[in-house]
Amino acid sequence: MIQRALPLTLSWMLLIAAAISLDYLLHRVDLPWIGRYLGVAGTAFVASSFGYSARKKKIVQKGSVRLFLRLHCNAGWIGTLMIVVHSGIHFNALLPWMATLFMMTVTASGHIGQYLVRKLREEVRIKKMETGIENDRNEDPEREHYWDSVTLKALEKWRAIHMPIVSVLLALCLLHILSVFFFLNWR
Repeated sequence: MIQRALPLTLSWMLLIAAAISLDYLLHRVDLPWIGRYLGVAGTAFVASSFGYSARKKKIVQKGSVRLFLRLHCNAGWIGTLMIVVHSGIHFNALLPWMATLFMMTVTASGHIGQYLVRKLREEVRIKKMETGIENDRNEDPEREHYWDSVTLKALEKWRAIHMPIVSVLLALCLLHILSVFFFLNWR
């Protein structure tokens, strides 16, 4: 468990430390205004991470799902970093504070999903070894389908939590963006 959970926990903690450090650095060199624009760039990174979902649903036909998952994780981490710096680590309104809180929750949930995928792959590998079908390339398609369904059932339970949190985050982000345009000084 430590081998799988520790790197993901450190990644999440590194995200927080990097955001605080980058925000501090921007303030130190008298460039805190850059954080305002990091929100747009971070949103673009997070939006690009939805390519993974598009690939899984076969909206995007080319590219390996594993590559899209890696891009999803990296773009989500970088986007979250930019958005947390954009929030300035100091919260002066309820809506951005809630959006940032949900952003960090979604990121933590994503790390939990990564942990589950690794754990389930390891469990399937062990069960295959126990049943004597270790690395059998000519495995019966029905048996292969069974192992895929075991993994999928466990991940569906995680998605039942992750996806509603993502939906709330998207709604809060949309409200934040609309409120920025509404209160923008249009002179």
